[in-house]
Amino acid sequence: MATWSSCLHIALPVPSFLAAMMRTDRVLAAWIRARRALSMSPGQLAMRRASMWRKLQPVIALTPARARYAGRDLAEFPVTEIADLRADYGAWNSLDMSDGELRELAAAAEQDTAVGELSAGWSTGTGGGARGLFLASPAERADYIGQSLARLLPARALLKRQRLALHLRASNALYSDVGRGRFTFAHFPLEASIEQSIAGLAQFAPTILIAPPHRLAAFAEAGAHFPSLQYLFCGSEPAGDAERHYFTERLGVRPRQIYQATEGFLAAECANGRLHLNDHAMAIELEPVPGTPGYRPIITDLRRTSQPIVRVRGDDYLELDCCSCPCGFAGRVIHAPQGRVNDIWRFADRSVTPPQVVAALETVLGGDNIWQAEAGPERVVLHLSPLCPAAISTTAARALSQACALQVPVEVAHDLSAWSGPKRRKVVWRDG
Repeated sequence: MATWSSCLHIALPVPSFLAAMMRTDRVLAAWIRARRALSMSPGQLAMRRASMWRKLQPVIALTPARARYAGRDLAEFPVTEIADLRADYGAWNSLDMSDGELRELAAAAEQDTAVGELSAGWSTGTGGGARGLFLASPAERADYIGQSLARLLPARALLKRQRLALHLRASNALYSDVGRGRFTFAHFPLEASIEQSIAGLAQFAPTILIAPPHRLAAFAEAGAHFPSLQYLFCGSEPAGDAERHYFTERLGVRPRQIYQATEGFLAAECANGRLHLNDHAMAIELEPVPGTPGYRPIITDLRRTSQPIVRVRGDDYLELDCCSCPCGFAGRVIHAPQGRVNDIWRFADRSVTPPQVVAALETVLGGDNIWQAEAGPERVVLHLSPLCPAAISTTAARALSQACALQVPVEVAHDLSAWSGPKRRKVVWRDG
């Protein structure tokens, strides 16, 4: 009997036009499934997740890290930390591939080297440099594209030709597969300068742009103008309300947020500006974070088969938005994540969450000033641009201290001239 591994690695002599048709059919099927889910009730979504979970069991039985639990209820599976998953990717795939093989595959993808139909890639990484490996088959990529289109774009947008620009650290077949039919795709690496990126984007004339907030901020500050742009999405790092309003004013298009991690496509913003968890395809448990009103996600992706993600504890700090949304999608609504659980400020008398810090500082600094608030047990340092006026700096420090009821001093350092690294972190906790 053929194994999953051999089935995915054998290159069958399928004519290119037939392969393209099969991909299109898979994308369309995924789009239809996701669009139907947008009108389901919470109970119907729960039944859908239960059905998807049952269908996932044969794949789990082939995944070393989870095989012994196959057939059980989800709640009986242990919770795994992301660091443990990343220590051995060989244990977290159903294709009988080793950790070394997968890392080589991801490294080849970084160099745009094709290795069969299976694709792998590295995430952007955190401020600490840790990156996650993502694995996907052609069917999974088609499913990802279909549900992304259903969640992010109105149906009428699919009837027109679109030019999609992805402005992230690296490209991958997961994204470039969308460059077929009515979609033209181009990747613009973050390593390029702001001037190079603006020039390249202007020449490409995107109708859709996906980029991290710190690059959108740089585009806005540089006065970039993309007349063809109709849909703007930001992801990979937090963005506050004031900052997104600044992007809207300068770039002419309101950015919608995508919440995605190596562990899955977790949430997307609807047309009403509310960030919904993708409860149609994910089983996301919310684990309370002590001393706060928020949670951290425990993630199960119900559509991942090459690299099953089952009860993996994420490190983002989330808060629920309990107001109902008129868009009709029953997926739970969350406030946009503003930081990680380990960046909650843990003082002796109280905790201060990233959303509290962002809200306090954006009130004074708005969306056009760069800043980072770094706290430790003895003090808080507010890093600002050297160009930030002293009066605003003083007001911002006072506002932060008062809004968060801080019992430690807030110092100001005008030493943040530009963001560096794969991702920015606006709220940081260092306990020594």
